[in-house]
Amino acid sequence: MPNLQRTDSIAANGFNSNVWTGSQYEFAPYNALIEFSVLGSATGLQVTLATGSDTLCIDQAVSLVPAANSYGRYPDDFIWNDVVGQGQRIIQAMRNTTAGALSHFSTIRLNPL
Repeated sequence: MPNLQRTDSIAANGFNSNVWTGSQYEFAPYNALIEFSVLGSATGLQVTLATGSDTLCIDQAVSLVPAANSYGRYPDDFIWNDVVGQGQRIIQAMRNTTAGALSHFSTIRLNPL
């Protein structure tokens, strides 16, 4: 079961349309239950999540709990999940609404079905 983590700095008032673009798991390698955790370094990050044609959240505020600057703890911080089909794109868009750069701490877990 792959467990992928990624941290990126999102520039002031910036947008990243998919943080998983170019990664090995941009497209699901097999049918799976996917679980997402997204935390931020400070208030002001927004996240949009989708798998294939399923939209899980749109421009939702990113949590700072348990603490800023850390990856989520399993299972507490994995609040989004979906069944993704083989070959479907995994999309995680990040938007920064502040005047300073912020970082996200994202994890996806793929559980084969």
